[in-house]
Amino acid sequence: MDPGSIKDERGSVTLETVIAVPVALLAVLLTINAALWFHARNTALAAAQEGVRTARAYDANPAQASSTALTFARSNGEGFLQSPSVDTSSSTATTIVVRVRGTAISLVPGLHLHVDQVARGPVERFTVPSGSSVSGGG
Repeated sequence: MDPGSIKDERGSVTLETVIAVPVALLAVLLTINAALWFHARNTALAAAQEGVRTARAYDANPAQASSTALTFARSNGEGFLQSPSVDTSSSTATTIVVRVRGTAISLVPGLHLHVDQVARGPVERFTVPSGSSVSGGG
């Protein structure tokens, strides 16, 4: 081994560490951030589904969907789903649609992960089959 070659490599391990450690830490933070985003997304979907369950019941008030979904998102998404908001404007007389939006918490500065989940379902209502009578058969 040439003694001169050892002098040329002095400090190379430090340089490799200075480059590799921040890249590894960033990869770990991004993985954790992905898990936090996924959890916030699931919480928003569960809140939207809870709002749909409330509003689709027979003779229920569709306005209850927003308050139920927002309460669910705030209580169960605390710390994960930030600034939740609920929208039911695309609902019709036969279908209830609940959209929950928010932002997932982020560990990486400058990374904003938006969450937008929608749940929909038919509104329960009383109907009479066409062409049949409601009278009791005797």
